[in-house]
Amino acid sequence: MKYLVAFMALVIPVSSNYTEIPRITIGYDVHGHAVKMPLVGAGTWQYNDTTAYDSLCKAFRAGLTFVDTAYGYGNQVGVSRAIHDCYTGHRSDLFVLTKVPGGLTFDEVRAAHHHNLFQLNIEYVDHLMTHFPADWEATKASKERRQEEWRALEEIYYTGKARSIGISHYCPQHIDDILEIATVMPSINQVEYHVGSGDVDGVMEKCRANNITFMSFSPLCGPCQYEPEDSLITGKLVSEIAQRYNVTGAQVSLRFIVQQALQEGSFIGGVIPKSNNIDHILSNMDLFSFELSEEDMDLLRQAKKPSAEAGDCDVP
Repeated sequence: MKYLVAFMALVIPVSSNYTEIPRITIGYDVHGHAVKMPLVGAGTWQYNDTTAYDSLCKAFRAGLTFVDTAYGYGNQVGVSRAIHDCYTGHRSDLFVLTKVPGGLTFDEVRAAHHHNLFQLNIEYVDHLMTHFPADWEATKASKERRQEEWRALEEIYYTGKARSIGISHYCPQHIDDILEIATVMPSINQVEYHVGSGDVDGVMEKCRANNITFMSFSPLCGPCQYEPEDSLITGKLVSEIAQRYNVTGAQVSLRFIVQQALQEGSFIGGVIPKSNNIDHILSNMDLFSFELSEEDMDLLRQAKKPSAEAGDCDVP
């Protein structure tokens, strides 16, 4: 079955203060070509097909070229419709990241990614990761399971059906399980990270030491529980800093991460905030027209709230 559709040249009017979103190299595909990921993308977690379609159409028309979805999100049909209806650029400029569930056997991984490609109606994805170091209930959790799943991801990589492969929610000991047998290094580890979270369980340091791009999910701490004053959108710290740059609190929170990603030799990846509001989408994209001072970066680094949730390291 052929998945690829024709794409036209991208011509999109964007807000006047729009600055092109930089890309970072996260690895190399099976042909030796650099895999370059934009530092800002569109998240789709907790969106159904309809909302994913609506939000991504707005994002694509605004100029975003990076979408994050997953087998387990149940919205890849909506994502596909948005790509084919609303994205008008070249396929090579579109970065599609998806995931397969954790805890799968070799054959189950291959079947899950076949399902991904069928639902997305494309020939390959730019990044494929295993979503968790086990199944969500951790009933299928072991070093052997993780290694079997990684071998299946490597086979997918070698066929070209994923240009890069990685992991999500992995703690240092889970990463060691993969490194023990990997012939292809993980390009990304996607873990909760935001102002206030710090390096939960030493995962950032582990990624840095092994040249794995550390990518934030929940950069605005959407599902977190916190007091209003600690909000990363309207809270006291980010709002006070935002006033100094004439931006929003959310922009400060997101810039905190991408500014680290822009530093020479950085191992930090980008951000994938989700929104179905065009004004918020444009605001989330406008992270490169200002730069936080080192003093403000230090204030954000020292923040302890909203804290991140530890616990994935309990997975055996």
